[in-house]
Amino acid sequence: MSRKKKKGSRFVSEEVELDLTPMIDIVFNLLIFFMCATKFRTPEGMIESYLPKDKGQAAGTPQIDLNEVRIKLLWYDADGRPTKAEKGGHVVVKVGDERFNDAGDFAQLRYPSTSGVWKALGEKLVDFKANYKGGGEKGLPVIIDARKQVPTKYVISALNEVVRAGIQDVTFAAPEIDY
Repeated sequence: MSRKKKKGSRFVSEEVELDLTPMIDIVFNLLIFFMCATKFRTPEGMIESYLPKDKGQAAGTPQIDLNEVRIKLLWYDADGRPTKAEKGGHVVVKVGDERFNDAGDFAQLRYPSTSGVWKALGEKLVDFKANYKGGGEKGLPVIIDARKQVPTKYVISALNEVVRAGIQDVTFAAPEIDY
């Protein structure tokens, strides 16, 4: 950039040089700052998966095994009615319509896992496994359905009996959703 100065009757042209180094430093600092501070959003609800190409909807209906066994660990009050209270309840073990204990049976035991209820449950599971004629690859499917108030030690005791019976297809039911 040139500047003209008046010197007497003549104009004198003087070159002014701008130092661009500080401006370039600031630009690079801003560039690095924005690169580090930027957060890229991942697309929501998008699941990357590789689906089999040799099978599709025309392959048929999936096989549903109706011979599943559902072990219910329910939470009852002292009067023997289902309750949603967090405290003061008792565990009741059921398979289908068969109850293995009454409300309060575990209350007298220091170690509920030593109760005869679990042995009876294990025998029932062995009987179900012996009479199973379904087409499941893993054998008899068992679902453990425990209410959220039931202490974990009872769920573990039920799982132990399933494992002792030699059953491999075990799932846990999702918790109930209140409407």
